[in-house]
Amino acid sequence: MRFSRCLLLLSLGFSFVGSACQARQMQQGSADPGSTPAQVRAILGEPTRTQEFLLPEVPFFGPQESLTDLIPAGTPVEEWVYVQGDEELYVWFDCTREPAGGECSLIESGRYPVGAVY
Repeated sequence: MRFSRCLLLLSLGFSFVGSACQARQMQQGSADPGSTPAQVRAILGEPTRTQEFLLPEVPFFGPQESLTDLIPAGTPVEEWVYVQGDEELYVWFDCTREPAGGECSLIESGRYPVGAVY
């Protein structure tokens, strides 16, 4: 009887830790490079807004500037923006490096104060 209680408490503890980690990941809005849009959507839900564009030639100004060290100019990019409190989380996908399943691949993300990026 004691053993089964210990086992129950252990499994509840692991379940709680797993749920807390997932909730923290969602709150912080983190997703690993290489994640697909479906995986990001499962973590963060639907984005507030999206856009597709070709990465411009350098120099240019904007949050996408961080992508110039990761992918060449002219690469198709899908950008998702999540408004989370007083911050915006930008998530960028490279749509030329499609993993199995034909989806784009997350290459970078960044947080900015709401209204700081135009």
